[in-house]
Amino acid sequence: MKQVTRLVIVAIVFALGCTTPARDLSEADRAAIRERLDDFARHAGAEDNVAWANDFTEDGIFLIGNTPALRGHATIQKWGETGMKLTSLTFSDIQIHGNGDLAWATCAYSLMLEGVTEPETGKELHVLQRQADGSWLLVAVSVSSDLPPSGD
Repeated sequence: MKQVTRLVIVAIVFALGCTTPARDLSEADRAAIRERLDDFARHAGAEDNVAWANDFTEDGIFLIGNTPALRGHATIQKWGETGMKLTSLTFSDIQIHGNGDLAWATCAYSLMLEGVTEPETGKELHVLQRQADGSWLLVAVSVSSDLPPSGD
């Protein structure tokens, strides 16, 4: 039994030693991700729904409360075209983490909608993936409002 245990330990150590550890995000990666988030906010606030949808991967998903999951460019773009009109979107307290070709960012948001006098605030989780050309695109975005649920 001791021989089997030793062989298993040797196999595990060998396997772990043969894997290539993913690299941490570089400052250039972090800057590119922050730029993607800035693009996302600018495109959404400018009602540039084509550019906003293109901030996502082709099969990207956008999750927002009280709405079915929006999957893919066409669905995300269509929702943007038929949804409430955003006049501004800003992010704060942006925290970027990741390793290799996958990153995630958390942030607080504040947005203004056309015809509304008070901003809506909340938090978002952005999952990004490095593309073959080195750029970063959103794989998933989850939005959570700080507003209390409606009394429906």
